[in-house]
Amino acid sequence: MAKKGEGQRTFFRIMTVIGVLVIGGLVYSFLGAAPDLSDSTYHKNSPSAEECMQCHVQHLDKAPIMPHRPMGSCTFCHQPPD
Repeated sequence: MAKKGEGQRTFFRIMTVIGVLVIGGLVYSFLGAAPDLSDSTYHKNSPSAEECMQCHVQHLDKAPIMPHRPMGSCTFCHQPPD
């Protein structure tokens, strides 16, 4: 017969595995949610973060407003066009 605490340990191990999988899935989904850069002449040479902010923060050339705070690198999340 199993000890009284063995069932609780198994339960917490299973819950830990489920928690890690859920958190991993959320992080993966968050990082994959950024849209790819459009196939425009502005994005061809993978512009720097400063160049991105000039257009997107100031809303120049009908660029969509950036819906997040400025990051160190835009191409960490957004894939440049091929």
